[in-house]
Amino acid sequence: MSRSKREAGEQSVPATNQNSNIWTTGNDGIRTGWLLAVSLFGYALVMLSSRYGLIRAFAALFEAWGVDAVNVRRAPAWARFIYVWHGTIATLTFAALTLLLAGWLRKLWRLEGRLFEPPSGRLWKATAVGILGPLIVAALCLIPDSMRLEWPLTAPRFSWTLPVMVIVSLVSTMAEEAFTKRVLYDGLQARWNRFWATAVVCAVFLLGSGFGGSVVGAVNTLLLGAVVCVLYARYGFWTSVGFRWGWSMANVFLLGFGGGDAAVYRLYGVSEALMTGGDAGLMHGLWAILLLLATGIVLIWRRHDAE
Repeated sequence: MSRSKREAGEQSVPATNQNSNIWTTGNDGIRTGWLLAVSLFGYALVMLSSRYGLIRAFAALFEAWGVDAVNVRRAPAWARFIYVWHGTIATLTFAALTLLLAGWLRKLWRLEGRLFEPPSGRLWKATAVGILGPLIVAALCLIPDSMRLEWPLTAPRFSWTLPVMVIVSLVSTMAEEAFTKRVLYDGLQARWNRFWATAVVCAVFLLGSGFGGSVVGAVNTLLLGAVVCVLYARYGFWTSVGFRWGWSMANVFLLGFGGGDAAVYRLYGVSEALMTGGDAGLMHGLWAILLLLATGIVLIWRRHDAE
């Protein structure tokens, strides 16, 4: 081979492969598998240290103080405050660390744009839709009088802690959505495709949410994760936040599926537990499967219709 042909052959080799190795590629920087591993490891570390490690630290502290549920009323005011709100402190710590992690990971994934823009009107619309879902399930249960009410619908109970918990729920949802959508979904969609981005996000959502070991609960959690991914892909970050936030508020703070102590109404102790989830909560019932499937089908159909 002549020198000119050899030089031409060397120049024809793509520049993207010249710096490729087990860790990086020439065009995308760090390989996707390593980025995903680092992201999941960081998220797990934040979750274990704040949600579990901090709770265990508080438990050890209360044991050292000799404070428990029986004698906490006799403790000093500052000790009572910490005892009552230590779970909320752990949740807010988890949210703050997750937001910091998500901001750093977006740069590591080489994703353009900010972590998220200021809230839009879609947040409130999506929140209303999220609240509507559990309300529909409650209506389906109450119409045939199949649900036994521990708290009468004519006598709602309001607590001063309710507004605080609703705000904490919003902050926590924002943090989780920032990691799963603005990092994992965006990064994997750009490097792989939308299907794998949705699959990974749903798997992380399933493992992080806790579904009580129930098959129906696992299916519901995966379906909820998929619906939120479709909402994010079609309408953006604040729509996915609003829907998840509304769904959580309706389940925990409004209807109290699963025995939520902070709920306005406590709708549990259900006779048709297979359909409603019973004491385990709405996410363990078949009504939620049907509702989420219908929501997903409508969203996908509207997406294809618009395209």
